[in-house]
Amino acid sequence: MNKPSAIQWGVPIDQGPEATVVSQAINHLWAITGNIDIPGGMVIARPSHNVSTYPFTSEELSFLYGDELIKKLNEKRIGADRYPMVKGFRGWGQPDVLFEQLKTGKPYPIKAAWIQTSNPIGGQAADPRGHLERLKALDFIVVVDLFHTPTTMALADIVLPAATFPEKESLRAWWAPLCVLVKAIEVEECKSDWEINLEMAKRLSTKPIAYNTVKDLINDRLKGTGWTYDKLAEQGSWVMPPEGPSKPYRRHERGLLRTDGKPGFPTPSGKVELYSTLYEGWGLDPLPYYEEPAESPVRTPELWKKYPLINASGRRSTALFHSEHRMIPWLREIEPYPFVEIHPETAKEYGVAHDEWIYLENDRGKVKYKAKLTITNHPKVVTTMHGWWLPETEGKAPSFFSTWKHNVNNLNSMGVEAKSGFGGTTYRTSLVKISKV
Repeated sequence: MNKPSAIQWGVPIDQGPEATVVSQAINHLWAITGNIDIPGGMVIARPSHNVSTYPFTSEELSFLYGDELIKKLNEKRIGADRYPMVKGFRGWGQPDVLFEQLKTGKPYPIKAAWIQTSNPIGGQAADPRGHLERLKALDFIVVVDLFHTPTTMALADIVLPAATFPEKESLRAWWAPLCVLVKAIEVEECKSDWEINLEMAKRLSTKPIAYNTVKDLINDRLKGTGWTYDKLAEQGSWVMPPEGPSKPYRRHERGLLRTDGKPGFPTPSGKVELYSTLYEGWGLDPLPYYEEPAESPVRTPELWKKYPLINASGRRSTALFHSEHRMIPWLREIEPYPFVEIHPETAKEYGVAHDEWIYLENDRGKVKYKAKLTITNHPKVVTTMHGWWLPETEGKAPSFFSTWKHNVNNLNSMGVEAKSGFGGTTYRTSLVKISKV
């Protein structure tokens, strides 16, 4: 065993169906090899100055707004009744159950949608045709975005123009440093996501909202740090945590991981729990286990005969971000087309040349990509970029900027969520075949 060691953790972990189990097993490897919270090992990342940009966890929401809010959320929160981990861990709904509820209307019908920082039809949801069909049945849809996208064109009754980074006041507290964004310019009628949501809160709340401006809201999040928005902006917009950026080690020994300030880890026992008492309380297996994907050579051998390649979608771009930026000319010069990575032996088997257009296909759909040959792929795996649509093409129905031709999520399904209710779907494991165009 090499020590110290760390494991690079990326979105393929999150986007596997049993993501919570895989992440638990990786944590076990860190723990039993003595590589947690040490120099050269795995740093336990904490929000800078204990300020979280977004209060996600049920525990933090309860601390900020009281247990009554959590109780009210869980009475209506989609998926909370089915998945105890969703109910007790995160303050959001479960997307696969939402997809189901959009169709059945049970336990209550959904009437409207507010779509923000997302483009489900253009690349950020599996089964986009299914999403289109179910969302179009709603009474009213608002989409907040910078540009028109397949989602604004296909679904929006109203589009609210969002502000870009130079146009807004904002806060970033993911890890270090603690940062604020300072507005540099203002474009008429555009508002930041923070401003739009604060204004909606003022309109919808039955009680007075404590914040008049976004700056007031940010200052409230900064309480106890010794900093305000203006103070941070004056000194260059950022500051490192008091303990410094390069030695965030052995925090468990110094009581920096637990809310009660005691030494140890943020678990019920205060220890690294190989046998998770939280999982046990949620009715989940407290130990890691292996679950074969919904589609695979082992689990679905007949489907494997028909579609003999594993498609790992979500290949990241060096120039683009998710489904954004395809309308920016100099970025499109860097990456003009969607590509799929294929091992040279596989390409030879199918008669496919480098930079040649090919189809990827399964029972759910068919999309068109350029082949990129690479020896880094396993011969039975193709790696596909996600989020592709072409803003230079027709935006009206039925094209929606060619999203049906180039969005790899047309090949991915909903409804194969993990036992915990977390994790991805077939994003990294769908079975496909390829053919020349």
